Amino acid sequence: MIWDTTKYYLTYDNLFREIYVKKIKSTRKTFFSIIKKISKENFNNVDWWVSPIGERNNYSTKLFHYLCIIETIEVLYKKKIPLEFIILENYNLISILKKKYPKLNFKYKNKKRSSRLIITVIQHFIIFFLSKLFMKKKLKNLNQKTILVDKFVTSPDLSEDRYYNNFFEKNPDAIYFPTLVNIKLSAIINLILQIQKSKKYFNKFDLLTFRDFLHSIFYIFRRKKIIIKKINFKNIILSNLIYEEIGSNNNLNASIIGIQNYLFSKKLAEKKIIIKKMINWFENTAVDKGLNFGFNKFLKKILLIGYQGFTSYKEFMSLDPVDYENKYNVLPKKIVCIGKNLISSKTEFTKNHKIILGPALRFGRVYEKLNYKKKHINSVLLNLNLDYQNSNLMIQNILKTDFYNKYNGKIYIKSHPLFKSNQIFNLQNKNNIYFVKGDIYKIASSFNVAISSGATSSIHETIVAGCKICFPFDNFTDAYSLKMTCAPLETFKVCKTISELSDYLIKNTQKSSIKNTNILNYKKKIFNKLSLQNSSILR
Repeated sequence: MIWDTTKYYLTYDNLFREIYVKKIKSTRKTFFSIIKKISKENFNNVDWWVSPIGERNNYSTKLFHYLCIIETIEVLYKKKIPLEFIILENYNLISILKKKYPKLNFKYKNKKRSSRLIITVIQHFIIFFLSKLFMKKKLKNLNQKTILVDKFVTSPDLSEDRYYNNFFEKNPDAIYFPTLVNIKLSAIINLILQIQKSKKYFNKFDLLTFRDFLHSIFYIFRRKKIIIKKINFKNIILSNLIYEEIGSNNNLNASIIGIQNYLFSKKLAEKKIIIKKMINWFENTAVDKGLNFGFNKFLKKILLIGYQGFTSYKEFMSLDPVDYENKYNVLPKKIVCIGKNLISSKTEFTKNHKIILGPALRFGRVYEKLNYKKKHINSVLLNLNLDYQNSNLMIQNILKTDFYNKYNGKIYIKSHPLFKSNQIFNLQNKNNIYFVKGDIYKIASSFNVAISSGATSSIHETIVAGCKICFPFDNFTDAYSLKMTCAPLETFKVCKTISELSDYLIKNTQKSSIKNTNILNYKKKIFNKLSLQNSSILR
């Protein structure tokens, strides 16, 4: 048997996949424990907190994946499963595994990671230069009544608000603190001009100097100085592997922004600028950690709120705060959740942090009346996330089902707003495949079944729209997350094989069997409806 660990884990052979998937759940605490140990040595170093491992984001670092591989190999070895060889993409990992398992054969496979170091630096310089070129001094706009609102700008159109549903637009004291994401260079000039002209936006570079900018870029060199003492896991020393991951450029853009946010808070303190509160769009990544660490260090008296205006999933590990992040002041003073049933996951690894309920600003539409008329019979909605491998796997596998090939089942594909549809290939000559755009809640209301996978709030929107969710191919994390939020059991199903998936679609695409009362109760516990009372923390 051959195990190619460089492939997407859901495509592993059944034996390897089953063991690996089990280890995803059991290895979480170990992963957190390792990061906790390193954090103890670097708790006052912002460079550590914005690093791929320091931010504890398993999408930014391969470390968690490597831990699961080590755990899986241990099981295979103990069970004496005959292995011809194991394919790995990391020389360091191969060398440490050879020492522990000299009888096993390992092969190296060069799997290139995206290295955009030079491009990332150039993009940041352009943004800084243009911000300074068109700078308008707006420091006077910041005062004791000001509410700074962290906002990702993902479109050249500033009027588009995917995050707060224009909640802050009518508040004269609310000023947006923008971070540009996935903006084409050709659109940056116009966008920065809009930001600089608008009284509703404050550009961090109006306050940061060229020296500050260089300091954020020189993180590239400083990260080598992060202290990594001997890390022992399963009698394997991981220190070199961890140094290698910290030095990767996978999430360099977020790390640089995190440093800039940290320096921004320092500059506010130096200028003795006092604001009422800072609202952080809380994903607990490098961008957030830099901002939160800075405010907690330099501006302790300012109310710092982390607004998690979306539903979180166990697959995205940085979303749930942990005790040492609270101890070392890289969390907001208060974390706002948008649903009662989401609080339990926020308190799983830290019991002492203040978690409160707030309004689901982004999801007010779920309280709009729908007729739940199922227009699309013998059809399935395929709801994609930003993970290209995951999305493509789902597409290719559903094309193998009898539902599609023998029963002429129709497939409607809804891409993630930030996902480029042209990345989806091998569909040119396929029948009964359609792309849909728009509000997922309204779209899902006309289907009986949707297929979804990956960390996305649209899964909950789909359920409350009266549409069942099917998770294919052992992707337990989503089902586990729904169980954690007490989703009605009749609303979701994990199908482990193509045959099981096909049978489920054939049976359930014809009619819906979800009780409206169950949907309504779940909706209330997941998406807290906006009110004067629950929104007061944000005002």
